Amino acid sequence: VDEISGLVVKVPYGYRAIRTHRKLPRRGERDGAAASAARDGVTLSRKVRYDEGERCVMDIYVPDGLVAGANAPVSLFVHGGVWASGEAWQFSPMATALAKEGVICCVVTYSLFPRADAIQMWDEVSRALSWTLDNIGEYGGDANRVSIVGHSAGAQLCARALLQRAGVQNVKSTTNKREWHADARMPRKFIGIAGVYDVGYHYDYEDSRGVAIVSTMARAMNGAENFDVCSPAQLMPQRSKTAEPAIPGPTDLVGDSMSKMAGFHRRSVIAADASTDAFNFPPTVLMAGCADITVPWHESADFYWRLQDAGVSSRLLLYLKEGHVDFVLNWNEKGGAKMPAEADHLEPYARDFVRVLKD
Repeated sequence: VDEISGLVVKVPYGYRAIRTHRKLPRRGERDGAAASAARDGVTLSRKVRYDEGERCVMDIYVPDGLVAGANAPVSLFVHGGVWASGEAWQFSPMATALAKEGVICCVVTYSLFPRADAIQMWDEVSRALSWTLDNIGEYGGDANRVSIVGHSAGAQLCARALLQRAGVQNVKSTTNKREWHADARMPRKFIGIAGVYDVGYHYDYEDSRGVAIVSTMARAMNGAENFDVCSPAQLMPQRSKTAEPAIPGPTDLVGDSMSKMAGFHRRSVIAADASTDAFNFPPTVLMAGCADITVPWHESADFYWRLQDAGVSSRLLLYLKEGHVDFVLNWNEKGGAKMPAEADHLEPYARDFVRVLKD
């Protein structure tokens, strides 16, 4: 609920997002106003189809001039919106900023409740990942540098899609009669931002705030009996291990300081890419804001420990002042020349995000 109201109160942001989305030239377009817009350094391929569903499309933001074989890093972004809302244009400032930093950003849309249940949604997210791995090279991206990124409900869908690809227990969809998408390939990283990873736990939190009755979450999961099989945290295997999993990503990120103070930082005693005794799940970076009352930071902390217990290379980044939507809506765009190195102009969480994507 707060997730939707948070978007509504950001009307000036909405105007800027629509304007940004509309003004960007199509990839390869070079005439008139389009040529002028291209000087901002970004081109946009709109509504690129990755599967047959009406909303199974993505917007692809590409650094201008990037050609096939450039091997740029890629962010495959899956939006939130309580499993019932969300449009690609809403995230155009963030996607544009990432492209200006040299990162291809694919903003995915997917079928929404009530036309689809969450099970169908994460199957579509899995199909979007496969399409990206197969086709992003045509846009100058590197299939070996694709990170799947989910915010809020989108983080739950990403994590559950990855578990599906890892062969972990599935549940039957009531809205999708197709066969499960079978592809075991994994992205380079999973980045979960302010995500819901234990549906039952989050339902209890919603209930304590008096919003569970109006939230679409329980209905999107097809009822409380499906909470556990829809919860990445509940499905993570527990593995005995002789060494702690590696910490992914670059060193000295801003979000590390709060994480260390809260006791969520461990030193690795194995090499960064050594995962032979861990189950098939990509290195994971979780980001959460201590000011988030929609999906509180401790939900990400709980999932971090589940990942650690499963032997998955994982990292938790905490930010003191950030609320729920800040991570994806508070990207201050600056026009003109290319941005400074290491994204110094961005907010700390955005700077960390760029560094993790490029690592």
